[in-house]
Amino acid sequence: MLGLPDVEVGGFRRAFELIKLKAPRRLVVVIDEFSYLLLADKNTPAVFQAIIDEKLDDRFFLILGGSLLGLMEGLMGYTNPLYGRRTAQLKLKPLGFFHVAEYFRDKPVETVVKIYSVTGGVPMYFRLFRGDDFGRELLETAFSSTSILYEEPEFILREELREVHRYYIILEAMASGKHRLSEIAHWAGIEAKDMPKYLRTLISLDLVRREVPVTESERSRKARYYLKDRFFEFWFRFVKPNRGRVEIGTFEMDWEAFNTYVGKAFEEISRQFLLELNKTNGLPFRFTKIGRWWHKKEEVDLVALNEREKKALFIEVKWKELGKGKRREF
Repeated sequence: MLGLPDVEVGGFRRAFELIKLKAPRRLVVVIDEFSYLLLADKNTPAVFQAIIDEKLDDRFFLILGGSLLGLMEGLMGYTNPLYGRRTAQLKLKPLGFFHVAEYFRDKPVETVVKIYSVTGGVPMYFRLFRGDDFGRELLETAFSSTSILYEEPEFILREELREVHRYYIILEAMASGKHRLSEIAHWAGIEAKDMPKYLRTLISLDLVRREVPVTESERSRKARYYLKDRFFEFWFRFVKPNRGRVEIGTFEMDWEAFNTYVGKAFEEISRQFLLELNKTNGLPFRFTKIGRWWHKKEEVDLVALNEREKKALFIEVKWKELGKGKRREF
């Protein structure tokens, strides 16, 4: 498009000089996986600082994209050479259930719920499924040693973190049902006083979320910690503990346990559904907060609140087949 000659440019500075010579009135320049440039050369931010300050003008719109969150967020730090030079930032999040359902629009809703429960809203993951035979497709995509999903969480953790082993055990603890800080620390063999720094890192990577009862303030000591990434939760719950069996050919899927797992994921889908209804005034009142509630041994799956109007909606989420009698009872 720019009509540049086929030459060796000798670095990014020279490349942008050539682009500037041939640029039309307005040009968008996109560099994807910029985070790998940062890994390859620690001077990359300084090089691009000089390019932005010396080579670019109002004709250029430069977009730097990357999948390693820690490195990309580091570009915005005060001590980074690129600090103060960004005009915007966008943190891409997984797609919601209804977007995934649109992709599988001709498939049964039950199948889409199961796919979402495994993959979340990550296109790279859910596009591995066709939705024709979920059970077979799950075994092929997650429980085959040649599948890209088989070791995916390990690759991501090694790229993002130091002390990978400790984070690995913390995520294992959450997948096994340990959600209070003290429970996670005991499972992982880490002193409770050291846990917050690990949890903060996992939260910043969108792998873990911190929850308090919906009626409590964010500073509440009743916090629980859950795996936020759907695929990570599935992987630590089902794939990681069974890899030995997979590799010697004796693995058999526990579909009853999987169905229980889908029930937990369905709570998140239900939350998204209620948020959509709230936008369109499809509920008895518009809520301003929604989340779980618990106290001692009592727990409600979802509570939607309007604190100003002092109204509450209590929702119990069920993922199971019910006969007519049970439906009427429920």
